[in-house]
Amino acid sequence: MSTLPPRFTVPPTPPRIHRQIKLSVVEDGVALSPENGEGVLVRWGVKGKVERFDCEPGEVILGGVLGIVRLWDEDIHAIPLSHELAIKAQKRLLDIQISREPKTKSRWSLTLPLRSTAIDKDQSDDSSSDEEAPEADETPLPSKTREWTKFMPKLRKKQLNDSKSSEPLPNDPPQREELEAKIVRQIIREFSNGFFFSYDFDLTHSIQQKRKTLAKRTASHTALHELIPKDGSLFPSSPTTTLPRNSIYEDELVEPDIQVPLWRRTDRRFFWNENLMKDFIDLGLHAYVIPMMQGWVQSSSFTIPIPPNPLEPTRSLGAVPVDLVVISRRSRDRAGLRYQRRGIDDEGHVANMVETEMIVRAKVCPTIIDNSLCFKVEGKSSLFSFIQVRGSIPLRWSQSPYSMKPPPVLNEPVDQSYAVANLHFNDLTARYGPIEGKEAVVTNGYRELVESLERKDVK
Repeated sequence: MSTLPPRFTVPPTPPRIHRQIKLSVVEDGVALSPENGEGVLVRWGVKGKVERFDCEPGEVILGGVLGIVRLWDEDIHAIPLSHELAIKAQKRLLDIQISREPKTKSRWSLTLPLRSTAIDKDQSDDSSSDEEAPEADETPLPSKTREWTKFMPKLRKKQLNDSKSSEPLPNDPPQREELEAKIVRQIIREFSNGFFFSYDFDLTHSIQQKRKTLAKRTASHTALHELIPKDGSLFPSSPTTTLPRNSIYEDELVEPDIQVPLWRRTDRRFFWNENLMKDFIDLGLHAYVIPMMQGWVQSSSFTIPIPPNPLEPTRSLGAVPVDLVVISRRSRDRAGLRYQRRGIDDEGHVANMVETEMIVRAKVCPTIIDNSLCFKVEGKSSLFSFIQVRGSIPLRWSQSPYSMKPPPVLNEPVDQSYAVANLHFNDLTARYGPIEGKEAVVTNGYRELVESLERKDVK
């Protein structure tokens, strides 16, 4: 009997993302041990095979895994899949963790720098060798070596740094090591800015999309319930099989499909690290997979005063608490720098497509001054969700990235873009409904005016 692959299975209870993973370097690779759940071993080598593994938890605490990039606290760090280099990376992470722990002060103790003693000379030399040289367009990082090294001759200091950083990976040519180092630096740079994640909440779908999904399922459940005989002879009711018939709007921030892993609930357009997490997904290690979304998330809370009653102008009615959330989601399809990605591709994806959702929640509390009792209007808060989308014009066009003000250029005639443009608009209407433009009348009128003037000096 054939069984589903692990990535398609649903655990008995809804899986929860591991919020704390302990890292250790063992003989066969890098071991990851969560607080509750099975451990994972990432083996040495180019393939970096991922296996289920049980071992003693390490000392370095991570906040999650991004595939080949490790997320620790608010920093991104790389763990090389080489035993010797991984040992050094582990020591560096442990030093960072120790340095961030609250230090107890004593009036009789003498606090010493972390790497200022002669006993730690070998350790400090090894740890300093892991520091990457900055790129040409990158702000140099402050040196973490001892203060007395700045008095050494520049040539001697450069020779020391070169000798430390030139240790090649086992059985790897220098060219490959240099290329891999650049790739790792670029990955760290990309994921260190503008990426957001949540352990429990699906950030990639708007509230409108979630409620639409639940509304369809509620309608289907109602129709099925009416078809089933009332006596229960076909499907006897039981507490474990009968679905609740509560309103889908009882919870303000609805979250459908909570019984399936978080990565399976996400919109793949905004699941940027899906390929990096492929090994974990294929093994069904759902609790390790944190979907990363590029964009922006920000929230704010404030109050709006309620105008007083004209009959009692001196009596205050309190204020309306308001929560405002803005979530921007950037699509991973046809993403790139501004002048390097323009127009549409063969699959109907336009360059740099962004979906922005503004969520507003308000609660009316007219008696907040009298007895501090806040109640919702009609038993609910007022919740609003407004969505805007933007993207490149769905034509085959481009701009040169080597000019200050590059003019747009059509790469092929407009009529050859009909097919891919239809794919694009079919996707938009399926997701967001009919597309309307209120300013089209002005644009068309302007075009008609210029053409009617027939002036050679105006185009």
